[in-house]
Amino acid sequence: MPTSRAPFVDVVAAVREHTSLLLGLTIGFTDDDWAEPTALPGWTRSHVAAHLVDGAHRLIAVIESLSAERSTALHVDDDEERRSVEVLALASGLDLQISLDTSASELQEMLPALEGDTTPVVTRSGYTIPAWQIPLARLGEVVLHHMDLDGRTTVVDLAPDTAVAVLAFQVERYAERPNRRSVRLVADEGYTADVDGVDDQVEVRGPAADLILWLARGVSSPRLIRSWL
Repeated sequence: MPTSRAPFVDVVAAVREHTSLLLGLTIGFTDDDWAEPTALPGWTRSHVAAHLVDGAHRLIAVIESLSAERSTALHVDDDEERRSVEVLALASGLDLQISLDTSASELQEMLPALEGDTTPVVTRSGYTIPAWQIPLARLGEVVLHHMDLDGRTTVVDLAPDTAVAVLAFQVERYAERPNRRSVRLVADEGYTADVDGVDDQVEVRGPAADLILWLARGVSSPRLIRSWL
């Protein structure tokens, strides 16, 4: 039965796999394709790619800081991050693809060293996580932004243990948001989570991978069942 903590090596492998899938999608983009809007307000596909590149660079810096026993804060000012993404998004499609590939490859090589590392790291969203969860955070980001770049994907192919681990990680982040809605998530794999919110509780049942997209983006799939409690 899957648990909320997947084997570390499986998560690292999933980061590699889903990054490859994302790069396989974007390699076919023309410059016009990159300029297409996404469901994220004000962001084109170029902005999403720039965000992923920026995120990889910041994670690389954090992991290097861990090795040097320096500050491990990834959190940055919103304006600083916005400026960084806007500048990166101005690159050509080819340059974006190269930056996505090279930054992801460099980060991937560093992830295995984080196994068992409990050093607190402040993410760029302001949450504190142990360093060993960095691959889990990156996996969730890659999966969601692959969907943002595609615009048609409503199903994510993740192994059961890994899907539940990503979902549990997202639930913890969701529970810290202000003005969140009240939800009960019941995954087919055996994981259940309740988060109190500001309105009546909605229960959503289905595969953990589908619940990931619903919780983060409100994306429904035919495999999800919703009801009010």
